[in-house]
Amino acid sequence: IRRTPPTPQDEMRAGMSYFHETIWKGVPKFLRRIDTALKSIGINERMPYNAPLIQFSSWMGGDRDGNPRVTPEVTRDVCLLARMMAANLYYSQIEDLMFELSMWRCSDELRARALQLHSASKKDAKHYIEFWKQIPPNEPFRVILGDVRDKLYNTRERTRQLLSNGISDIPEEVTFTNVDGFLEPLELCYRSLCSTGDQPIADGSLLDFMRQVSTFGLSLVRLDIRRESDRHTDVVDAITKHLGIGSYEEWSEERRQAWLLSELQGKRPLFGPDLPKTDEVRDVLDTFHVISELPADNFGAYIISMATAASDVLVVELLQRECHVKKPLRVVPLFEKLADLEAAPAALARLFSINWYRNRIDGKQEVMIGYS
Repeated sequence: IRRTPPTPQDEMRAGMSYFHETIWKGVPKFLRRIDTALKSIGINERMPYNAPLIQFSSWMGGDRDGNPRVTPEVTRDVCLLARMMAANLYYSQIEDLMFELSMWRCSDELRARALQLHSASKKDAKHYIEFWKQIPPNEPFRVILGDVRDKLYNTRERTRQLLSNGISDIPEEVTFTNVDGFLEPLELCYRSLCSTGDQPIADGSLLDFMRQVSTFGLSLVRLDIRRESDRHTDVVDAITKHLGIGSYEEWSEERRQAWLLSELQGKRPLFGPDLPKTDEVRDVLDTFHVISELPADNFGAYIISMATAASDVLVVELLQRECHVKKPLRVVPLFEKLADLEAAPAALARLFSINWYRNRIDGKQEVMIGYS
């Protein structure tokens, strides 16, 4: 029996326990079964490590539809918590790879990189349990993986500091900031092993690790954001009133679409710091600002619950632009009421008739249907 209700952060930690206990190690095992199945039908190639069959998303800390406890601050904390957990899971495995890849034979490409890293002055890292003294140059794979370990450690500790204090004294340059940068030294090790006749070793723990990186990335799980359509209407209504052009809430659907599309195709900023904001309006805008501030790989879809019309989608597209979201989230209307479900084909047809929108989605549209 709980004496206090769980917070969204508590729910996230509980959900993440499934990754730690089963999913994390289960994914490479599953992909090996796929490899075996392919071989059984005469395809003697493994599934590419950089084409993940599975990716994970979550609503924990992102679903604010009727849940006032999910605030912008909660969303930020949950994203940072997931990144810290991901870095820690990778960090806990990297030394196993360092033990395994002890060989000195390697490609010229890898040896040159190892010598370059080794020549950089380094002090003994006594916060490590193993390999805390400088690794000798005749262990080139360990030199490469030691640099990966350093960045994973920095990534974890920087995220921990941001989560605790909002700032960090660890520069971003010594961390991993994208999956490509994380995979590059691992790919170098893999190529080297294959080129020197050690492909069975390359296809062991190293391949499993690379598949985990491709599947989970640096964020472990992508967070979907969900909010009711009326909350977006409230924000745009505040904007149009502040601009002196009337009440968006009172406009017809045709007028809403025309105005939204004109703004999306234009470049002027719609509002500044002087926009009058209720607590509800501020909460919506602050959520978009959190999305813009955090790495894009933290997020999946932006889901609009109780969606009714094409303007509900265009509103979110406009708010993402106004809040400087560099890589806009895919916008997913959730049609729930019977009348809205019946009207959904017409709403989508209208969206698809807009050139700007078709270019934006690049031929891909996700829709959710429910009941209410």
